[in-house]
Amino acid sequence: MALVHRGLKSVLGLTTALMTLVSVDAVAQSDKDYWRWFEVEVLVFKQTITDQSGETFPMTIQPIAVNQSRDLLTSYHSLQNRRLRSALPVCEPLSDNQWQIDIACQYENEDQWIPITGNPFAPVHALSELSNTDVVIDGPGGDIQTASQPFLMPKDVLELTPVSEELERKGQGKPLLHLAWRQPVFKRGESRKFRLYGGKNYSETFFYNGFPREQEELTTPLSNASQKQRMDNIEYLLSAIEQGSEPFNPLNERTPIRPPLIAAGHPSLAWELDGLIDIFLVGNYLHIDGEFNLREKDKIKQLANDIETQASLALNNANEQTPYLRSFYFSQLRRVISHETHYFDHPKLGVVVQIRRTDLSAPRY
Repeated sequence: MALVHRGLKSVLGLTTALMTLVSVDAVAQSDKDYWRWFEVEVLVFKQTITDQSGETFPMTIQPIAVNQSRDLLTSYHSLQNRRLRSALPVCEPLSDNQWQIDIACQYENEDQWIPITGNPFAPVHALSELSNTDVVIDGPGGDIQTASQPFLMPKDVLELTPVSEELERKGQGKPLLHLAWRQPVFKRGESRKFRLYGGKNYSETFFYNGFPREQEELTTPLSNASQKQRMDNIEYLLSAIEQGSEPFNPLNERTPIRPPLIAAGHPSLAWELDGLIDIFLVGNYLHIDGEFNLREKDKIKQLANDIETQASLALNNANEQTPYLRSFYFSQLRRVISHETHYFDHPKLGVVVQIRRTDLSAPRY
């Protein structure tokens, strides 16, 4: 009985300790007085040297859902856009006979307008007006003693500027994004990932899925041709199908097929760089989990998912290529040490990260 009693006491003691640990973690997550703050600096650049790795990449994008992420950049770019817009003169009111709008002007209270789909007079989203983002992000800063959420830091805290300049000077890389922010760091899964994007804005020409916004009009000779031409076209199509020639040849895993234009959770704009970074703790060890897509213009053969469009492609020279925005996927996870410089290599992309301690980085529970 004594042995059973001691065993029961040990189990109860372990249970109590675990419950205490869970409750302490819960308090640390909800009470900002327990938050462990770190400063994160990230430099992302596009490799400009010839890729010698021999690695092949699929044409089809591996989409990254960003709807659950924390986005510090959109508010920053929107503010920059509003500052530029505020210097423009106020637009003249439209008369009954005037339908031409001077785009080099601003509407009163246009930031408060509700963007109704299809309204030709509503101002476009501030981000869609940007052809390129700033490489260096000059944030407003903040005070970790009073802050209740992460914030962007000013550019004068950046320590990786010499690395960025050296990459450009040697022609090894083209910087796409360089920024720093301060954030509380928790265990994995206890906070949102950060969304990072920048570089060129391809949204005017391409959807996020990589396909062009404007599709080439295809003629349909079967319906507009003479009786003899129709028969010739039908014989040609039957022969192409029998031989398995384009566009009737089987598709493979490297063949991009047009998915939904904007899938739920995916970005609405097509940036040259877009993805997520997660900074978290396992015990007292910092970890970085990065996931990005780098986009480049390319061309693919015209494809179709239905037999009618395939027939039209075959009768309109299916070998012609159509513009396509391909993707190079990056995903790496690493345990890191604070105040050291960590480099994540990729044939097309490079990511340099420093995580620096602050006055509130030590555990306080």
